Amino acid sequence: MKTLPTYFRTLALLLLLAAAAPVAQAARQPVMPAAQNTAEQRADNLTRYLAQALNLSRAQQKAVRKSARQYVRELEVLAVKPGLVAATTDDRLLSGRTVAQADKEFDTALARVFTPGQYNAYSWLREHQPESRR
Repeated sequence: MKTLPTYFRTLALLLLLAAAAPVAQAARQPVMPAAQNTAEQRADNLTRYLAQALNLSRAQQKAVRKSARQYVRELEVLAVKPGLVAATTDDRLLSGRTVAQADKEFDTALARVFTPGQYNAYSWLREHQPESRR
């Protein structure tokens, strides 16, 4: 009689382990990194964030989305092809587009779209965000 509860406990333990196995296997699978988002997705995410944080109108959102898409595409190109290439001599560098120039153009485009208050808030957000998120 005493063996019957032992069998039930063993059976319950086996069922619990069998149910937990797929969950444990799913937890071990790597999560897709954010860097694999397309340029369109990244630009749309940036636009949604700015629209929420700065209370942008629909017209402003449309202009920001257009500028953000261009900016993100340019950053992807610059990641593949660096902006500064060394020439044959040490004292001469061939200049090209840099990330700093792309940032400046994006900021200029946003300054045309935002109100002065929105641009001040955007500048504050940009200065105070962690470096890893830029």
